[in-house]
Amino acid sequence: TLAQTETSYGPDPLQYGELYLPAGDGPFPVVPFLHGGCWRSSERMIESYRAMSKAMTKHGVAAWNLQYRGAPSPGGGWPGTWQDIGNGFDALKKIAESYPVDLEQAVVVGHSSGGHFGAWLAMRSQLPPHSEIYVEPQVNPMALVMTDAYINPLMIDSIGDTGEIYCGEPLLEKLVGGSVEDNINNFLQISPLEWLPWGIPQEYVVSTYRYPVSLPRVLAQGKTSMRTAPDYPALAVIAGDEINVRLISNENHGSFTREGFRGYDAAISAALRFLGKATE
Repeated sequence: TLAQTETSYGPDPLQYGELYLPAGDGPFPVVPFLHGGCWRSSERMIESYRAMSKAMTKHGVAAWNLQYRGAPSPGGGWPGTWQDIGNGFDALKKIAESYPVDLEQAVVVGHSSGGHFGAWLAMRSQLPPHSEIYVEPQVNPMALVMTDAYINPLMIDSIGDTGEIYCGEPLLEKLVGGSVEDNINNFLQISPLEWLPWGIPQEYVVSTYRYPVSLPRVLAQGKTSMRTAPDYPALAVIAGDEINVRLISNENHGSFTREGFRGYDAAISAALRFLGKATE
């Protein structure tokens, strides 16, 4: 029977996660999930990974569905959002004192902006310790699965073909702590591509609406008018990281967390492959 527990890692109502445990004694590998939603956060957004969290338990894997203060949340942005991602992931160390979770087998899965947060978790140990967003890692991911994500922060406030801003509201200054020009060091600290190699294997599960980025074509179904973007998989390989790319043809962005869709199934199989578990 599925055991589900809600655990706080801070005093704010958004500083918590949902722990899902399989039946049995364990210890179980664990998949921390980082929900998307344009760098924002709400009760509705954490729901997006509940189905996949339950699916993991059927394969003998625990799930840690993480909530955090998003960019516009009170206390979120710089540095709060980044501190929450670090502290929320590290909460697994405390959880492992009471529950049979194997911290050596933690595969992070993040969708959309959650993929950016997952990439940031993969490189955060390289940040200068005096940084406002540095949280000394208590747990380190063994692998990373990013689904339909852009991890170049310049995408965040880019303008789409319709003239609309990417997320419908400006968020980059919140995440950086002010203008990029005045806070370039902060900007670099939330830019995972600046910190390759990350030193863990990665899987990039992405729709052909978003990748490849190098062709002169509409990206992200017109949500950004940037026609070129950093080619993350190529940069990762050049830097020496191990990466696998899984292209899902014409898959809609939200389908990577929805049961029954190819993007959803690909995300599960990627995480299980890292854990040496074959999908049924």
